[in-house]
Amino acid sequence: MTTRLGLFGGTFNPPHIAHLAVAEALGEALDLEQVLWMPAATSPFKRDDPATVPAQHRLAMVQLATAGNPRFAVSDLEVRRAGVSYTVDTVEAIRGANPEQTLVLLLGGDSLASITRWHRWEDLVAQVPLAVYRRPDDGLGEELRELPTAVRTRVTVVDAPRLDLSSTQLRKSVAEGRSIRYLVPEALRKYIDKHGLYKNRAQA
Repeated sequence: MTTRLGLFGGTFNPPHIAHLAVAEALGEALDLEQVLWMPAATSPFKRDDPATVPAQHRLAMVQLATAGNPRFAVSDLEVRRAGVSYTVDTVEAIRGANPEQTLVLLLGGDSLASITRWHRWEDLVAQVPLAVYRRPDDGLGEELRELPTAVRTRVTVVDAPRLDLSSTQLRKSVAEGRSIRYLVPEALRKYIDKHGLYKNRAQA
């Protein structure tokens, strides 16, 4: 049976309520049987970034954040593969293992704007359609017109909550001793506190 699977990748450093709200909205709008959260081992754009905590912590945080939602699943594929996480490699691996699934890549408008800098971006957009959600001040309309036709023809823009919240803001709050209660699920907040994540200002 063909199923519709949305791939939701990112560093998730840490995941937060805006990620959750967007993933829920896209799953509903696109009629996805599953939204597969895919924490990156190492983002190509964040190599040697001291703000990025180890992948195993980020994977654990995504698992805590998504627990209890039957539409959400978490993959450790990129974490197990280690090294730099290239989305095209992930798409090819999932397509090879599950050829009956219809894949959709879920992206923020800011990520779409940089997609021509991604590893083998032409192969990626040829293999999977892109469902793009708006981010605050992402300039998506103008930037979309400037992208190559090969990308524009693969894009569907989907409405989703535009919560002005970022992982960077959360890391800064933790480093400065301010509360992140209600900005992340409570189990995740406790995990960050237990493991002392983001308390070092270098990780803010």
